[in-house]
Amino acid sequence: MGAKHKHYDVIVAWAAGEEIEHYEDGGWYLWMSGIPPYFEDGMFRIKPKRVKKEGWVAVYGGNFTSETVHRTKSECVVNCPSAIAYVRIEWEEEV
Repeated sequence: MGAKHKHYDVIVAWAAGEEIEHYEDGGWYLWMSGIPPYFEDGMFRIKPKRVKKEGWVAVYGGNFTSETVHRTKSECVVNCPSAIAYVRIEWEEEV
């Protein structure tokens, strides 16, 4: 049996219903029409999933905020007892 196609994993993921992106003009774009061509010299990937995250940061006087993001408010309070406020933050990350 020969070697797997360069885009084997992406082809299998597309067949299973995953969204596929292709690289063009310096960016990744969702493949929108029909079967992706999967040229050997093309760049394709499974569209990364985005996961919402949240954490807590401590705010001190003088516009200073801690650089450490804590998982819970209580963890933030314990580790940053001299803060004047504790702020919940949200962001998204690709996985």
